[in-house]
Amino acid sequence: MTITLSDISLVHDAIRDFAQTDPQKAKVLDFGCGRGELVDGLCALGVDAYGCDINPRWDGDKSRLRPIECSSYRIPYDDNLFDLVCSNSVFEHVQNIRESFLEIKRVLRPGGISFHIYPAKWYLPVEPHIFVPLVNAMWPKQPRWWLAFWAIMGIRASFQQGLNWRQVTEANWRYCKTKLCYPPQSFFRVVLMEVFGNCDWPMHYFLSKAGGGMVSLYRRLPLKSLVACLGQYNRMVLLVQRKPVCEPG
Repeated sequence: MTITLSDISLVHDAIRDFAQTDPQKAKVLDFGCGRGELVDGLCALGVDAYGCDINPRWDGDKSRLRPIECSSYRIPYDDNLFDLVCSNSVFEHVQNIRESFLEIKRVLRPGGISFHIYPAKWYLPVEPHIFVPLVNAMWPKQPRWWLAFWAIMGIRASFQQGLNWRQVTEANWRYCKTKLCYPPQSFFRVVLMEVFGNCDWPMHYFLSKAGGGMVSLYRRLPLKSLVACLGQYNRMVLLVQRKPVCEPG
């Protein structure tokens, strides 16, 4: 996924608005940082930003980026270190959601913020990675006939050009089984209430700050609560949690 200036600005503002910290004094982790564009953008704004990813894809000197240890699944940073841990289009790929949030909580300082943007389960009109309609809504079941139908219709991701429909069907089936994860919001709520004791989807904040078509619509229409509700279920989602300052008992 390409990181935009509005993505960088959104996280920068979230440091102040959610973590209640001066961005110039904050320490931020990009969970699932990809090539490190968000880290670079935040650093350019004076934020002390770092990144980690389970599949390192960065080139050159990226001293602020670290690979996640797969064997023990551990974010490679110390406890109670960051004011904010963020991700952008990552949790639709994460296969171990509870374990990931436990690690995010561990590296957050008390009172720190977990701040994540990802496509909703009913994201429309197509799943944003392989472009097959309703694959995200069907998850965890992806009928091969459904994948085959759209492959025959010529639907291809950029990395599938030149493949025949049978090859595309097989590639998409494997991708759905190993690279996608679209649980309902109720699942996130249960996990996050267990891990953090709180969770919120502040869609009005997201739609007032982010970029994209849904945001433009939100800013033009009078029925902002309706647009925010629709966006939460069929476009991009903002999910926020706070690490308790004092753990119970």
